[in-house]
Amino acid sequence: MITLRAPQADSLAAFVAAQPPDLTYPEVGATRGELPAGYTIDRRREPVGPASAFDRARIAIDQWQMQRGAGMTVHPIERPREGLVVALVAKVGPSYATSACKVVYTIDEPDRYGFGYGTLGDHPVSGEERFVVERAGDQLVVELVAFSRPNSLLFRLGGPIARRKQLALGAAYIDALRRFVA
Repeated sequence: MITLRAPQADSLAAFVAAQPPDLTYPEVGATRGELPAGYTIDRRREPVGPASAFDRARIAIDQWQMQRGAGMTVHPIERPREGLVVALVAKVGPSYATSACKVVYTIDEPDRYGFGYGTLGDHPVSGEERFVVERAGDQLVVELVAFSRPNSLLFRLGGPIARRKQLALGAAYIDALRRFVA
């Protein structure tokens, strides 16, 4: 959904409620292991702070701080749980693009925490993304893993520009987490 004004909470709630339940790809949960062929693959694993910041990073995940810190609006702000549908709003030039994702799994281990979400019908790409923080020795590490392919004519036509935006968004997620745990 593209609008000239930032959507308000009530319209985002209605948008989320109207989402069909089906994800736009068959390989649900694949960001946990072997990634499927036929998609663009993204993998980033970077230190973001000391291991002692793990609890703060868990809070960041629960409050969607990576997405929000990268300039997106997320609705609702609820702890990620399997089945949760969220609206993601990104400013694109003079307009706002709203899309929806559904949490497909969570990870809650002593030294690893995060979730994976998949795209719903109106999203400009089809695929899944995983956001995980973990203690690795004396460091806190974030890992982003995603597979995607265009799901809209605009994204297909935008090709290289859209891809650059995707990569920049991944870097912005990591920067946002670094700021939050600092």
